[in-house]
Amino acid sequence: MGGIASGIGKVVGSITGANQAADAQVSASRDANNNAWNIYQDQKKTLAPFLSAGQNGLSGLVGLAGIPIDREGLLNQYYNGQEFNDMANQARYQQLASAEATGGLGSTATANGLGSIAPQLAQNYLSMMTDQQNNMYSQLMGLTNVGLNAGGASNAAAGQYANSYTNNMNQIGASKAGLSLANGNALTQGLGFLAGSSPASALGNGLSGIVKSWF
Repeated sequence: MGGIASGIGKVVGSITGANQAADAQVSASRDANNNAWNIYQDQKKTLAPFLSAGQNGLSGLVGLAGIPIDREGLLNQYYNGQEFNDMANQARYQQLASAEATGGLGSTATANGLGSIAPQLAQNYLSMMTDQQNNMYSQLMGLTNVGLNAGGASNAAAGQYANSYTNNMNQIGASKAGLSLANGNALTQGLGFLAGSSPASALGNGLSGIVKSWF
């Protein structure tokens, strides 16, 4: 009987040890999943402002691209503005002062110079507005690229989390499968030991009852 009791003890110890090892592996894998999820959420939070900036930049590009500046509307606004009046008056004053100093106040050259002030200022203004539109386009494109880079980083972070999750779940599955196999082997060995012992049938039935109570 002492040998049988020792055999049963070994079976129980083997199953208990396998259960503890499997529980430890499952717990570690779940902790790893939680850690990977938290890292992914932190990365998403960090990248969110860059994604938002990129989306805003793209919206600006869509509204700006392919639309030429409104030359007529800009010129009407410019001619009626204080900036044009100030610059035109300054240009007239300088030309008149120069003509007076050289004795050419009534000359055709002076008249032509005064007449070209408004068109020249208008062309300079339209050129400046075109440059401003180009600069705005470049800035919006820069923001859009920021969003594209952030989107790539976000996809990479999602892929890393998916891989970590898959690996951890595979480890959990392997642990559970290994536990079933280990328990099955332990029971088989225990029953084999009892089959060669006396009285085998009664103790075998008793062991079966013990095993059923474990599961």
